[in-house]
Order: sequence, then structure tokens, then C-alpha cells
Amino acid sequence: MAQISNDFRAQLVALCDDQFASVLHDSDFVSGVIFAVCAAPEIPMPDIWLSWAFNQHGQLASEEEANNIADALMIALQEQLREISAETFDYPMKSEALPKQPSKELPVSRWLKGLVFGHSQLEQLWESCWQQVASQQSDKLPKLQTNLKHCLMMFTTFANVPLALEQAKRVGNTKLVENIDTIFKSLPSALKTYVDIAGELAQFLPDQFETFVQPTSEH
Repeated sequence: MAQISNDFRAQLVALCDDQFASVLHDSDFVSGVIFAVCAAPEIPMPDIWLSWAFNQHGQLASEEEANNIADALMIALQEQLREISAETFDYPMKSEALPKQPSKELPVSRWLKGLVFGHSQLEQLWESCWQQVASQQSDKLPKLQTNLKHCLMMFTTFANVPLALEQAKRVGNTKLVENIDTIFKSLPSALKTYVDIAGELAQFLPDQFETFVQPTSEH
């Protein structure tokens, strides 16, 4: 299998954390958003998802800047799609262990916040998938929904590790507290499951571009 370049991540760092830091979310968050878009059962049109990269705190100086940002994000999308196609699921800290005292601003946490945010923006699309599965092959529904729920719980857990551990201790969930490091190592498997679920659902939505309407919720 050919080695996939990580250059697009370096370009996102330059774009989001340097050149346009006043108007874009940080590069880890944006990369997570792009993963969610690429992994969706049907990829939304650019005019829908490109705005999710913006934090709305700043203002662009020109239309040319907006076009440059859009071009860079579209390149990142294409590169992320290639990775997913090759079943390469890269993210910040993939080869690292969790720190003994993890903060809520770990790079992997920012990435997962972007993924969870992107998924939430696409909830209507996912809901359309469930409706189609229910009407065509309802026997598949319980397992798919259970697996997706497990994935999203993992993503949310590591999007804010201190909060997840605090909540686990409060309710007596010693399994999470004691096995947090091991569970973190299984994140690539959860990402693959997430992508596989979307792939199964995509088979039920041949005309999704015509039926998908952008949700109005904001980050």
C-alpha cells in the first residue's frame, strides 16, 4: 500500500493556526471536522460544510482570502478521503499514550471535538439513513445504532478526558477509570467502525444530495 502524505495536516496548521488564526478554528479541530465530513454516509456539498471551519471571531479582508481558505480545505478533504479509502485513520497523538494528568486541550481532544461537532451538524443526514434502513432492512438497525452509539461515546470521552474521568468517578464507573489508557489505544478501531457504519448506510441513500437539508445549529 502506498504511503499517504501528511502534508495536508501541515498545511492546515499554517492555515488555521497561523495565517487565518483569527477566523478559523484550530487545525486539530478543523481536521476532525473534515474527517466527520469525509466519513459521512454522503459527503455534503462544500457550501454546507466549509463554514464549519470558521470560528466567527474575525473577518476576512477579501474574497480572495475566502477562496484561498476554501481551496486549502478542499485539498484537505481530498487527502482525508484518500486516507479513509486506504483505511488509514491518522489523528493527533495516535502513537502516543495519554498523559498521566490529561488536560481537556490535548491535540487528540481538539481533533475529536471537531469530529463530534461535524457529526452533530450532519445528524439530519444520519437520521435519514436510519429511516431508510428501518423501511428497507429493519433487522440491521439495532446493531448499527448500537455500534454507532459506542463510537460516539468513545469520541466524546476523549474529546474531554478530565470531564469523562470526573463523571465516571461520580457514578462509580471504575471500568473506565482503570482502563482509560487501554480504551484510548482502541480509538483507531472505533474510527474504522464509524467509517464502516457510514459505508453500510450509504447503500440506502442513492439520492441523498437531493434530500439533505443543512441543520441550523451553530458551534
